[in-house]
Formats: sequence, structure tokens, C-alpha cells
Amino acid sequence: MLAAVCGGMHDVERWAADEFGDAELGDRRRTQRLVKLATEVARTPAGTVTQACHTTASREGAFRWLENSAVRHEAVLSATTRATLRRCAGLRRVHVPLDGTALTLTDKKRSKGLGPVGQTDGAHGVHVMTAFVVSSEGTPLGIAGQRTWVRKASKAKSDSPVKSETDHWLKLLLKTHREFEEQSPDCEAFYQLDRGADCAPVLLLAVKADLLLTVRAAHDRKVDTEAGRLWKEVSVAPKKAAFRLKIRARTRLRKRRRIDGRRIEWRIDRRERTAKVDVRAIRVPLLLNQRTRLEMNAVLVRERGRSKNDRVEWMLLTTHSIKTRAGIMAIVDGYVHRWRIEELHRTWKRGLCRVEDTQLRSVHAICKWATILAAVASRAMHLTYLARREPDRPAQNELNAYELKALVALREPKNFRLGDPLTLAKAVRWLADLGGYMNPHQGPPGPTVVGRGLDYVLPAARALENLDKM
Repeated sequence: MLAAVCGGMHDVERWAADEFGDAELGDRRRTQRLVKLATEVARTPAGTVTQACHTTASREGAFRWLENSAVRHEAVLSATTRATLRRCAGLRRVHVPLDGTALTLTDKKRSKGLGPVGQTDGAHGVHVMTAFVVSSEGTPLGIAGQRTWVRKASKAKSDSPVKSETDHWLKLLLKTHREFEEQSPDCEAFYQLDRGADCAPVLLLAVKADLLLTVRAAHDRKVDTEAGRLWKEVSVAPKKAAFRLKIRARTRLRKRRRIDGRRIEWRIDRRERTAKVDVRAIRVPLLLNQRTRLEMNAVLVRERGRSKNDRVEWMLLTTHSIKTRAGIMAIVDGYVHRWRIEELHRTWKRGLCRVEDTQLRSVHAICKWATILAAVASRAMHLTYLARREPDRPAQNELNAYELKALVALREPKNFRLGDPLTLAKAVRWLADLGGYMNPHQGPPGPTVVGRGLDYVLPAARALENLDKM
């Protein structure tokens, strides 16, 4: 990973060896090339091989390795999955948010084996669904599973994107759960899924396979009670808890349309606020279809005193116990950790790693490269949240001497000299400042803005190191 994530060039190499060193690629030399490539990408994260690798020999070696069909993507993924599960050793419970995204890639000649993505005509790429592991304190630990697929261009009913995505939810859940049972049996995985996974097959699997799982409801399902509907039934359930939830400011595109040749955009702005929310919980008999009745626990988190379109409201269907207030709050806290996977996607796609910039020529090469970058993005997030959890940790434990010198030279802090004590929290804040962080009132800096700061610091640190060698 980044030298800035776990300190020192030696630690970068150690991370790469731990993450990918036991990859079963059929030849030890292929595994050694993978570790070397991961080390280079960790030192200089970039979306293209030419930017990440700094010598002609390393670029040629990387391209040959990535395009080698004998090097299987599954083996690379299995290596990083095992490394993540080793980090879970000794932990009683971890949260495992699952979510999907699409990588939109350049393929003008339609020769890479990509498929359609998104709603834009002509957009091509691959679809990815990831299981991301987060500690109970909220610190990212790595990737526990991933599925990558190319959607067919056919519009036949049998090729329905919804059906295909449901299949991937089920397969990824089952595979990830088996990996935990086999490799980390003492660590309980609490799966967190968003509204895209609110479908009968996922709910049935959660109960039948005895998964500890929460899904945010997207449908006001029928229930076998007098109320008749899920929301109505839970809305009148006894209030179990109340707490304050900090809502971060956000501006996002709501609608775009062309009128008289001009592009008109409507945006929705959400100011930062502290929401007062009530929590209600009850066991509900869901009617999934005319023949299937399934009992699950339902938890409704709803903000007080705001209109329906403006309030925070989560309807959570879960297999977790709701017998105590602590159990109910564990469900809410677990779902809050689901946002970590969205941060992973931003760091992977648009922040530090920019995976969609790749110009590789085949889908199997793209998938291997994307997995390496996903591991690097995960590690960058680990640094960001480690600084929040242990702000007083010495920065020297996480950044080497060249990186500290580059950071100080670029940031130019007042009344600070090299050798003065520096905490990890302050170093991460300086990185964020370099990356464009402007408003501390919106919360601590995230991995995207920290990643932009690293884009400045890492090349400068590499230059300083090379100067000392001359």
C-alpha cells in the first residue's frame, strides 16, 4: 500500500507481501511479480500502469503479467481476501457491507470484452459487487469478497439486469460467509445491505442460512397482520430508543433536462444538522408472495419534526435480535457502517486510485488491475479512519522521513520544523488541506480528499529519496 499508510518503504513491501504473497498463480515468479506490482502501485497510486510504474522494465513486466491469461483473477482476489480475514483474527464481530458499482471504461473499438453499464447509450465497462470488512469501531480492514461480471447487450427477459444482480447478491453472500466460517470462525460477520438487496431471495437466504444480516427495505411489503403493510405496522410499534444523529451537508444532482437546447440542472442541498430520531422495533410476518410467509425483525429509524421528503428514515429488516435496547442500537450502528463501502467506491474510482482511467486491452487484465487498486484504496481508508480513532498516534509511525519532509515542504505550516512532534491526526489534516479540504464544520476529512493530498506528497517524497541516492 501507500508508504504513507503504514510507514516506510519496508512497510510497503511488507504490506504487499502480506496482501498478495500467498497468491496461487501456478508459478512462484508470477506471485513475485504481483507483489512487486502491488508495491509500486502502493507507492504511487494511479489508474494506469504507466503512471504507477516508473521504469520501462517494470511497466513491461506489469503489462505482461496483467495480460497473461494463465494468471487468474480469482487467484489474485483470493489472496487479498485471505489477508483481510487474517486481520479479523481476535475480533468478536465485524461489519460487512455489500454493494455494487459499475466501472465505466474506454473501449472505442469494442474489442476489450466489456458490456453496457449505466443509463447512458454507448457506455461500456464491468459491474462489480464487493463485500467490505469494517471493524466494530468503523475502521476498514479490507475486502472479503468480490464478484465481477460483464452484462450482456441482449434485452431478452431472461437477461434481466435485476435478476442477474440478485444472483450476484446471493452468490457473494454465500461465498463470503463460507470464507468467514473456514478462515475466521471465531469472528462474527454482520452483513449490511442497502435497498438494492431488498428482494425475496436475499431475505429467504438470510433466514435459512442463519446469516446475521440487515437489509434496508425498499418496498412497503404486505404483512400478515391487521395493518396489512410494513410501514404501517412498524410505525405504531412501541418506541424502543431515541438518539441524536449528525447529518453531514451534501449537495447532489437531482434532475437534468434539456430545454430549448440548454441543459438545465436542479440540485438538492442538504445542510449539516443534528437530527433527533426515534427507533421503533417489532417482529413482523412478511408476505413475500402468495405462498411464502417469512418472519423477520423490523427496525424503523425516523427523524422527528421534519416533512416526509426531508427527514431521515430507515426501515431495516434484520435477523439480529431486538429483545434489548442494546441489540436494537447494534442494528442501527451496524447499518451506519454501510456507508464505508460507498467511500471505498469513491476512493477506488474517483479519488486516490482512479481505476476507470485504465487503458488495458482485455477484461481479464482490467479485473486483475482493479482488484489490486481496490486493495490500495482500502488501505488508504484505513489510514483515514485510524487517524480519527487514534489521533494522538505519532505520525512517524505511519509516514517515513521523506514523506514527512515532503508534507512539511508542501504544506508550509507556521511555527513547525522537521523533528517537532507531529500527531497522525494533524498529518492527515495537512494531507487533506493539500487535497482541497476547506470546511471542517462538515466533519473530518474523508479518504477522497486525503488521497488527493497524497497525490502531491508521494511523488515529492520519491524525488527527495532519489536525490539522497545520487
